Formats: sequence, C-alpha cells, structure tokens
Amino acid sequence: MKIQMLSIIALACGKPSHGPTMGGSGSGIDADEHIPTSTDTDADADGGADADDTATPNGGDADADVDADADADADADADADADTAAPGIEGTGYSRGDIAYNLTATDQGGNPFALYDRLGGTIAMVVGNLDVSTTSDTLSNIQEIAADHPGVTFIAFIGRDATGAQCGQSCAAAVQGTYGFSPVIWEASAAMPTFNAWAQAMNTRTYIIDSGMEIFWTKSGTANGSQVDDKLDDLD
Repeated sequence: MKIQMLSIIALACGKPSHGPTMGGSGSGIDADEHIPTSTDTDADADGGADADDTATPNGGDADADVDADADADADADADADADTAAPGIEGTGYSRGDIAYNLTATDQGGNPFALYDRLGGTIAMVVGNLDVSTTSDTLSNIQEIAADHPGVTFIAFIGRDATGAQCGQSCAAAVQGTYGFSPVIWEASAAMPTFNAWAQAMNTRTYIIDSGMEIFWTKSGTANGSQVDDKLDDLD
C-alpha cells in the first residue's frame, strides 16, 4: 500500500501543467512575446520621419516653402524698386495725345539715358537716320531756333549714320558736336527695336513732348524750324 501511494505521488509531481518552456524560465510563457520584432524596431526608427511629416505639410516640403516665400519677397522688392525708380505714369503710344513711353538708350558719352528722367520739362526729339537728308535737314533747322528755347531739352535719337551703318557712341558724339543736340542717343541692339518703334517706319520723325510726358506734336519727314519754334512757343 505504501508503495502504491509513493508511485501515485511521483506520477502526480512529474506531470507538466503546460507545454515545454524556453530558456528554462519555468514560467510557461513564450519568450517571443517579450522580444520586439525587427518590424517594430524599424517603425520606431521611422518615428522621426513621421514627426517631420506631421510638422510639415506634404511630407517635408519646408525648404521649398521657405524658398518660395523668399522668391516672392524678392519679387515684391523688385516691384517696389521699379515703382520708386520711375514716376507713376504709363506710356500709351507714339501719336499726339499719347503718353510717351519711357525710352531708354545710351547717350554720346556712353551713359544710360531714360526719357522719364526729363519729366517736368519740355522735350524736342528728332528720331532719324543720317543716311537720308530729311534727318540732317531737320537737325539743322532745329539747331537754328534752339537758342530761343533755353528751357527745352533737344534730343537726337539716331539709328544709322551717314554711311548706313548702325549709329554707335562715336556717331552720337559727332552728331552732338555738329548740331548741338544733347543728349544724342543710340541703341546697342542690332535689331534696334526701340528706335524702330519711335521712328514709326519713317526715316525722320520729330516729337515735341510736354512736361507731363504727353506727346504734344509730331512731324514725319523734314521739320521746318518755324514749325518747331511755333509749337514750342505754345508750350512756353
């Protein structure tokens, strides 16, 4: 009887209540349940990137947004400078009653020229080519009456010199020395888009522009001194 009792007790104590354990822990819980997987570790490492995406719209375009803002500020500054540099007027055309455009070119000394710098004064301007007589005749005619109008700026805008070549700085200086106009301006571009716009398909075209940059009078071809004199008197 005693032997049977001992056998029963031995069998009862040796029977496991769960499946086999790992690492001899004796707890009966799978060790994998306590060890983060490699997928979990990668997710944690990506946490910084997720944080950036949350802080920055569209997944981290902060640099692009900053650059765009900087470009916008630069454009605004450029616009402000342009508004400050030029009077608050806008050109409308090349005919009588139009507001003259801000003609820009280079003068006989190689200096930049802008028509709007003369705002507030009367301007008489001859636009022409020296390889036709109408231009040289007009320059001579206006030279004769210029002294009677000391407050007027007399400008010559020359396209071609007497040989038919494009006028440059030496050509402009020669015109200034011969006819007394100052400034004498010329265009560096071989296509001469500004000259052609002001010439209006004419070899010679004369403009009188008032103090507000309105075109008061124009003449295509030869302008007589008496014509120009009368028109300038009207503005005095």
